[in-house]
Amino acid sequence: MANKLTLQQRNLSENSVEPVVVSVLSGKGGVGKSVVAYNLSCALASFGQRVLIVDADLNFGNVHILANSRCTYGINQFISGELGLKEAVTALDKNFDLLAACGDRAVIQDGDITPIGRMMKQLRKQGQNYNFIVIDHASGVSKTSTVLAHASDINLLLLVPELTSISDCYGLFKHLKAADKAIDCRILVNRAQSQEEADHVYAKICAVSERFLRSYPGYAGFIPEHSDVRRALAGQHPLATVNAQSPVVQALNTLAASIGANPRRMQLFTPNTINKTTAPADIRG
Repeated sequence: MANKLTLQQRNLSENSVEPVVVSVLSGKGGVGKSVVAYNLSCALASFGQRVLIVDADLNFGNVHILANSRCTYGINQFISGELGLKEAVTALDKNFDLLAACGDRAVIQDGDITPIGRMMKQLRKQGQNYNFIVIDHASGVSKTSTVLAHASDINLLLLVPELTSISDCYGLFKHLKAADKAIDCRILVNRAQSQEEADHVYAKICAVSERFLRSYPGYAGFIPEHSDVRRALAGQHPLATVNAQSPVVQALNTLAASIGANPRRMQLFTPNTINKTTAPADIRG
């Protein structure tokens, strides 16, 4: 289990620094992105960090549902300038806020990236009292997600051990790298049956990325498959309140501690993946 004492606190009153922005993305839907983003945020908050989770799925946001919170305003009002960040967020806990996407109106046209760029600048400017801002993206590749990703400090690319998910994750990585080779992307394998399975999935991503892109993403680790996730979803509770000793909670705590200790130099596990044979059906370049 991650030890609270090992998580170095960032004293914002003494150090004028911007919050660390962590994006959680996926190449396809149904891989548990919102669940991971929400519970990773819960883990960071449990370590004493001030955390804001942003639901950036403007059309189908559901973080407020996971948090069992009623929100009548949020990201739409913040993007439009109708409300400042302080007024637009909903408090979930004493050091944990939500910028929700629960409105019934779209304030920007699909593909209009200018308001998204302005929003990210305002998030950093008005979010100085947060240690971390975690962004839950809409699934797949889009102009909005691309802008959000390139404005983030860390991008966690979430996938599950399925062929289509691996392929779509590679496609997402390729797309993000094409826009900026220096972007920080890290693979996070969800619903893995074992460490070996997760490492094998990461090896596939690395092999094809090295072959076609001459680079490969970092490895943020894996989250195991467990029934506690369903229990938490059914009750609209954070995973840690359902079972603090769950292996899923332990994995999220480890990830949160790794990010929190030194977010921009987060220790990455890199198994021996390069030059491994990639099956033709695994991924297309």
